[in-house]
Amino acid sequence: MSLPVFSARAAAERVYIDITQPGFVKLPIAVPDFKMQGSGELALAHRMAEVIGADLDFSGYFKVLDPAGFLESPQQMGVLPSEIRFDTWKAIGAEFLVRGLYEARGASLNVEFRLFDVISQKMLVGKAYEAGVADAVSVAHRIANEIIAALTGEAGIFDTRIAFVQAEGDAKEIYVMDLDGRNPTPITRDGSTALSPAWSPDGTQLAFVSYLEGQPKIFVADVFSGARRALSGYPGINITPAWHPKGGRLAATLSKDGNPDIFLLDAQGSIVQKLLGGWAIEVSPSWSPDGSKLAYVSNETGNPHIYMLDVASGNKRRLTYEGKYNTSPAWSPKGDWIAFSGMAGGTHNIFIIRPDGSDLRALTHGEGSNESPTWSPDGRLIAFSSTREGTSAIWVTGVHGEGTRRLTRLGGAQSQPSWSPRRNR
Repeated sequence: MSLPVFSARAAAERVYIDITQPGFVKLPIAVPDFKMQGSGELALAHRMAEVIGADLDFSGYFKVLDPAGFLESPQQMGVLPSEIRFDTWKAIGAEFLVRGLYEARGASLNVEFRLFDVISQKMLVGKAYEAGVADAVSVAHRIANEIIAALTGEAGIFDTRIAFVQAEGDAKEIYVMDLDGRNPTPITRDGSTALSPAWSPDGTQLAFVSYLEGQPKIFVADVFSGARRALSGYPGINITPAWHPKGGRLAATLSKDGNPDIFLLDAQGSIVQKLLGGWAIEVSPSWSPDGSKLAYVSNETGNPHIYMLDVASGNKRRLTYEGKYNTSPAWSPKGDWIAFSGMAGGTHNIFIIRPDGSDLRALTHGEGSNESPTWSPDGRLIAFSSTREGTSAIWVTGVHGEGTRRLTRLGGAQSQPSWSPRRNR
């Protein structure tokens, strides 16, 4: 784990990118290889710069410049403000420069990085980290987060992960991966069917549905130790868990009374209250960021549509009226949108809609079947599953439908993504 050992930030801070504006111009940034100090692994010089560059490109804020056009050797140029030749970087169109230095001694790693404004010729951020060589990629992700925070005023998301369902033969397992698709790691290895992963608010646990014991039950797994426990195994189905934003409680669909209704469960799986009941089927709860409301799916009008429940009053109302099959609501972290999957033109597409039911927008347009949207913690990106290139894979797009890209390239099929919260520092 990386540990910051010094931190410096320019006194006169300002926001360089207004992330509320969809038409902002991407900032040209140069990320040369880190400079190696002493002896060590020279491969780390390129690896850390590569990860940072990929993160910044992934964010959609930056135009990361091609290193082939750099005029200086990364191993010969300096790293201190007095050593930077700003005119050289300005000449190739860079407005910002990331400069890094590292020293690897055995399993230990010391890393420094500085972010420079090339135009004003000043350092914006400088930090150093002590970590293990094995944590070099994690340090690079943290540096990318620092750059995002310095230029947008909002924390980065590059230390977050995405859970998903991985189909392996007849089995479906829960996996987690880095937000860019790297390092896929299994959480379950049961050879059964596991579905609907849902992150706890602190990012340490995953609730999921498993058919390992026959009927669908809800389990909770510790992401770091792998330890798991059964949470809900009432008679009938126990499906679609959703953690309350303040943690400790979950909403889930149970059919213990004969009809699939949504209940509130405590951390031990005991029922706190029935949130939604009646003759209709209610599934797929999604909490508003403040926990006061719940978006969900109901077929009370015949076809599945998105509804909203005010938890305190019990009042509910229908949100979607277009289309005949709307499912998988996901409330944005800022509470300003609800994403969902809807049938349009004979296939599933990703839509967003305001919580008051206005401003319906399509983010995908019939490129395969697109389902199960999940939001990044900053509310700018949506991951989803799509069959646009054949077998289902996890893709990501911007909230305005821009920059769509594929994340997973594993064997089998990947579906039902769930984006983690930011890690606690």
